[in-house]
Amino acid sequence: MPNTAEPTVGEISSRITQELAPTRFACSSLVPLSGGTANFIFKATLVKPLEDGTSDVVVKHGEGFVAQHPSLKLSTLRCAVQKLPQATNQFCSVRTPGLLHFSPDSSTLVQEYMPDSLNLKSYALRHFSPSTPESEKPNVLEVGRALGKWLRSFHDWAASPEQEALRSRVRLNKEMQGIKITYNYERLLSLLEKFPFLEDWKGVFEDIIAKVNAEVADESQLQIIHGDFWTGNILLPDAEIKPDRQVPLFVIDWEMCQLGMRPLDLGQMIAELYEITLYKDIKAGLWMIEGFLNGYGFVDDDFAYRTALHVGTHLVGFGTSVPGWGTPEQVELVAKTGRDIILRAWETDRCWFEDHDLAPLFQAGSIDDALK
Repeated sequence: MPNTAEPTVGEISSRITQELAPTRFACSSLVPLSGGTANFIFKATLVKPLEDGTSDVVVKHGEGFVAQHPSLKLSTLRCAVQKLPQATNQFCSVRTPGLLHFSPDSSTLVQEYMPDSLNLKSYALRHFSPSTPESEKPNVLEVGRALGKWLRSFHDWAASPEQEALRSRVRLNKEMQGIKITYNYERLLSLLEKFPFLEDWKGVFEDIIAKVNAEVADESQLQIIHGDFWTGNILLPDAEIKPDRQVPLFVIDWEMCQLGMRPLDLGQMIAELYEITLYKDIKAGLWMIEGFLNGYGFVDDDFAYRTALHVGTHLVGFGTSVPGWGTPEQVELVAKTGRDIILRAWETDRCWFEDHDLAPLFQAGSIDDALK
């Protein structure tokens, strides 16, 4: 019988080395990096540095399946979407890593490497704590604000008529839409046994799932979104944030790029930042949410409720499933917090949100006052 097993990391590493050997990105070593659910990611040391002295790069290779879950087949189309706009202010620069080389035939990509970096989740857990003083808040607000401005600029750029060809390509990423619905929404029903206090709301969850499926069916209401915009896909240097030094941030991993609702990108990031506060009692998570929403700018109430709905489903579905995040009691608290957000968003209860940690969703301009 033919061997149908998917290639191993070692086999893919060898394949990449051979592929890049005749190019200026020939590498002397490939070291696997953590992360990259839908790609194999390596730090590559080049045989010969580039003209600007660069000796280390990131090599990403996309197979027709998810890197950490070989049984889940995906289109290699996801690797084609990488060059995107950047946003810069005096405090932060936010952009995608520079694209140095891409082979669409093999889905091998070479991009800029940020040395001594952490993803935003790891950075927050290392550099912030429950005792982080209020004096640090302005710096944290600005990081969040920069991310929000970048996301708004990306959404606006991707929605422009000039990107119709990109939209046509991203439209083909149907698998990604299905993954989003399955793990963020349909999964709610599978958690009823684990969290019995959700059982009373089964009917609401079913209505929400129906709404989400209807959204996806109406492509005229969908736009290009990142699809996996969370703290794990933002890189920054492992160094103290200081107002006199511009902080570079990289937005990475575009494999989940799809046609979807803009609020999904905001909701996922907000939920992940909120988990830092809920599990670790780190106020910087809320500060960054505040900055992020202010940076994104004005949204109407419908947008805000849809964002909050996604925050809630992400807390219940993903926020309760990360090993080592917290105690069983904390996990239950996060599930109940997510449930409450889901129900209040579904009921469009603005008064409830105005007294909640997610109040910045409905309070444009709160950061400007705080920074005066």
